[in-house]
Amino acid sequence: MSGRFGIDTDILLRVAVIDDPVQSDSVMNFIDKLGENDTLVVGVVVIMETSWVLERFYGYSKSAVLDFVQAILERREIEVPDYEVVGNAIDICRNSGADFSDAVISEMNRMASCKMTYTFDQKAARKIPGMELLT
Repeated sequence: MSGRFGIDTDILLRVAVIDDPVQSDSVMNFIDKLGENDTLVVGVVVIMETSWVLERFYGYSKSAVLDFVQAILERREIEVPDYEVVGNAIDICRNSGADFSDAVISEMNRMASCKMTYTFDQKAARKIPGMELLT
């Protein structure tokens, strides 16, 4: 096995939550077979879905979710194409208590040279630099 491999949310969830031993074993065996030059590509949508499911379905604390996402960024075999966006969003959340998905949206827009991200979400506008209420 050699190359770059994308993974879906359900695969990443099996790394965080061992609620299906057969699937979790399959994921761990897959990861163990990765060679030195193999890469798992984890897109920002997968990270956002995973964080949402961990917090809302599995009851993980925001801090635990952010720790998990940070650990993903630090893995040698994982590439996150929007690494800087995700890393910045983690920092915003840790410093402000903002929602992770709102922070990612704001950071993606900032990285796309947007002057501002407009929202009706008062909490997001109050907590996230670069977000402003649309009035």
